[in-house]
Amino acid sequence: MARLSVAINGEKRNYPLTERGIQIGRALDNDIVLNNVIVSRHHAHVSLRGREAWAIDLGSRNGISVNRLRVKEEQLQDGDMLQIGPFEIRYEDRAAQSVVFDDNQYFPLASEAREIKSGELPDMAIDLREFYRISKRLNSILDLHSLLDAVMEEVLRTVPAQRGILLLRKGTELVPMIIHPASQGDLAISSTITRKAVDANEAVLTRDARLDFAGSQSIISANIRSAICAPLISEGTASGLIYVDSAGRDQFNEQQRDMLAAVANLAATHIERARLTDALREQAQLRQNFERFMSPNVAQLMASYFVQHGQLWEPQELIVTVLFADVKDFTALSERLSPRDVQDLLNEYFHEMTEVIFRHNGTLDKYIGDGIMAVFGAPQLTKPIDPEESATQAVNAALDMVAAHQRLIERLDPAKAFAFRIGINSGPVYAGFFGTRQRLEYTVMGDTVNTASRLEGKADLNSTLISEATRRLVGDAFQLQAMGEFQLKGKAQLVHTYKVLGRHNALAASSRADA
Repeated sequence: MARLSVAINGEKRNYPLTERGIQIGRALDNDIVLNNVIVSRHHAHVSLRGREAWAIDLGSRNGISVNRLRVKEEQLQDGDMLQIGPFEIRYEDRAAQSVVFDDNQYFPLASEAREIKSGELPDMAIDLREFYRISKRLNSILDLHSLLDAVMEEVLRTVPAQRGILLLRKGTELVPMIIHPASQGDLAISSTITRKAVDANEAVLTRDARLDFAGSQSIISANIRSAICAPLISEGTASGLIYVDSAGRDQFNEQQRDMLAAVANLAATHIERARLTDALREQAQLRQNFERFMSPNVAQLMASYFVQHGQLWEPQELIVTVLFADVKDFTALSERLSPRDVQDLLNEYFHEMTEVIFRHNGTLDKYIGDGIMAVFGAPQLTKPIDPEESATQAVNAALDMVAAHQRLIERLDPAKAFAFRIGINSGPVYAGFFGTRQRLEYTVMGDTVNTASRLEGKADLNSTLISEATRRLVGDAFQLQAMGEFQLKGKAQLVHTYKVLGRHNALAASSRADA
């Protein structure tokens, strides 16, 4: 069972997500009451659809966001942040209860442990036919949550106990995923037992776990519990653990300890497979989405980052180079051609231009009608990109785009021939993912973008016009022709411009070859 957590008046509160869901708003009849004028009386609802959690806007005045993206209705993933007004509500895909590792609740006075190695099956620990049945069942389950439920069922069938807990490691934390039976309030287990199991890869059996509570015999008796704790071993380290206990002394024996260790070892393999499958599936889908506007290598990095960190790359203030390319008199061309011919022509043109942009490590920002906007120098994933390098890549790309356009025109029917223009400018932008989860785009914003667009409109046909800012960054790498100063729309100052004639030296040629 998942939960929502939110800080209200400085106090963190947790709310278990049940079948009836959780209603959020300003009115007192909500499950989560957020007393703020920005919050509507009945603002949002988080509901369960099978095992999926969905956040739904109830027609609120100011809407809801998931991970800073405005949504109407969105499936929640573990770690997602639902924002309602000034409140940030975290969705946690885990058992609703918290587990407290505390030996003050009851302390293991005596314990026995057995070292467990990955793939090990203790001698005579479990009937092989039963072990095969469990393995076959777990192997047939692909969904992680269903798999965890099945593991706990098999654990409690193999080792009857009053309580069963399955925890998985997420980063440095052991997060409870299954607690059986579910109850209200926090659940305390022994930190000594769990630490020994996780750190030493040992299945631990306690025969006499109790609390010495100021001589109160009734409290001592009530807190005596026997426990077994077995690590989930994956590649030699504990990726989680299974903990079972029952009230009283001597509730378990060594054979049951070994039986639990065997089931835990088997379960660890299937759990790791399910987690890896989920991660690969998500990464493949993300990479496919990113490859619409990024070169494949950048798309792979972005997808890997999202899977690892659970969120998109943070917006960045960067120095980049922006390229605009636009077809001249495309409206007149469209009047001469059928709609199908226009579509085919645009698709071929976009394909050729995009291939060049990606080859020079550019990011396709968007298609704008018959225009293209590309960015060089963003996103910056692993290390800063030198603005001189990205400016040189942009101008090299522009020259190759002109050459690719020429090759395209040569193989087209003369009636379909068209001209285009390119404008390039360099400077500061705000770069990041913007939009909604349904339509998400990586883009850059700022005056640098507007200037690049205006320069494209001033360029000669089938040529590239760059700004003074870009010229300073590329240095002597290209042959340039000064085109004077232009008064661009929306610009108070005149903009010095240069027409790109070709590559000037070996440095630019080398940059082209490397791209």
